Amino acid sequence: MAWKEMTVDEIAKSLGVNAEEVREKQKLIEQIVKARKAKQLSQALLAKKVGVSQSRIAQIESGIGTSKVTFDILLNILAKLGFQYKITVKNAA
Repeated sequence: MAWKEMTVDEIAKSLGVNAEEVREKQKLIEQIVKARKAKQLSQALLAKKVGVSQSRIAQIESGIGTSKVTFDILLNILAKLGFQYKITVKNAA
């Protein structure tokens, strides 16, 4: 089955990673794409601000290898886009 046809849970299980972590990373990636487009930045220009290659930004935005992208990287990109963030911990019921 092609990865684009798989659910987050199926992808996470096949990779041996936490599905909730993948979901949260995908939310941050969606925010990155929206913010970059709203600021009318190309992937190349964002890459220059972050200090990575344009192909790395394209890879991150596509979601390929989401489980291998760290929260640090995603939060750093958002910071370069002018966002501040706050991490909260909630007790799971």
